[in-house]
Amino acid sequence: MSSLSASLPQASAPACRRRRGFAVYAWATLGYNLLVILWGAYVRAAGAGNGCGDNWPLCDGQFLPAHPQVKMLIEFLHRVSSGVDAVLVAGLVAGALWLYPKPSAVRRGAGWAGVFIVTEALLGAALVLFGWVGRNASAARVAADALHLANTLLLLAAVALTAAWAAGLPARGWRGPGRTAWLLGGGLAGVVATGMAGVMAALADTLFPATSLSAGLRQDFSGSAAVLQRVRVIHPAVAVGVGLYLLWLVIEGLPRPESPVARRLGYGVIAAVLVQWTSGVLDMSLLTPVWMQIAHLLTADLLWLALVLYAAARWPAAAVGAA
Repeated sequence: MSSLSASLPQASAPACRRRRGFAVYAWATLGYNLLVILWGAYVRAAGAGNGCGDNWPLCDGQFLPAHPQVKMLIEFLHRVSSGVDAVLVAGLVAGALWLYPKPSAVRRGAGWAGVFIVTEALLGAALVLFGWVGRNASAARVAADALHLANTLLLLAAVALTAAWAAGLPARGWRGPGRTAWLLGGGLAGVVATGMAGVMAALADTLFPATSLSAGLRQDFSGSAAVLQRVRVIHPAVAVGVGLYLLWLVIEGLPRPESPVARRLGYGVIAAVLVQWTSGVLDMSLLTPVWMQIAHLLTADLLWLALVLYAAARWPAAAVGAA
């Protein structure tokens, strides 16, 4: 690492300060994205996705609704927070272009964040304009929600990698597929699949609430259960299987990392899996109250971020200049 740093052109002190400030800004943007995601989950759980009607980006046909009802206010605040998020990500892209040279990984990470914030907005608009909100339980709504969740995870990953690379985590160039790459890629894909199943389960909890855990299981396994209810029982099994895979991956599947940062990130993945399992059990035991659904989503997002950063630290390739 020291030899790599010595071979790179050294930035001036003002440039270093600006880059440190950019790293802080990138981490703050990541934190704000988490808040926007959690508020979006509350919008879905409260059935307020249609609070602004079938208008987008205007709310009820107005820039500022004159007499907002509760659901309209919930959805309007979500749109405002998403708009602020778009501005923050645009600032991330502009800062990366200004502060880092063209082959920099920071630039690439910020660029992908810019792409995913655009697709995030388009998917959100589609949900509203096609009426895939509220009590809608169509297959199209389920697919759109799952795709929206996958895009959200990719957006989080892009912002997190931009922040980590700007903070000094060595970027790693692609060297072709290998055992380590396949194992890490399998873990990342497994978490995305678990999240997509989870958003279906959360939608089923909202549309088909159960009075008790046993009643919910009977309802899900009955012959008259809706397709969405049948999908709900798949999520816990997928979560357990993927969690076990991640524990094996960090503890046994990959060689012990030499980097202290990679070791700490590995411990973070293990802790996040255990916390995620605990929050999932509590979510089911308490019959998925809204606050527990949001807490469960938060732990899932933290697990994803820990795994993304761990994969970035362990990716099998020669380091390239992040700055």
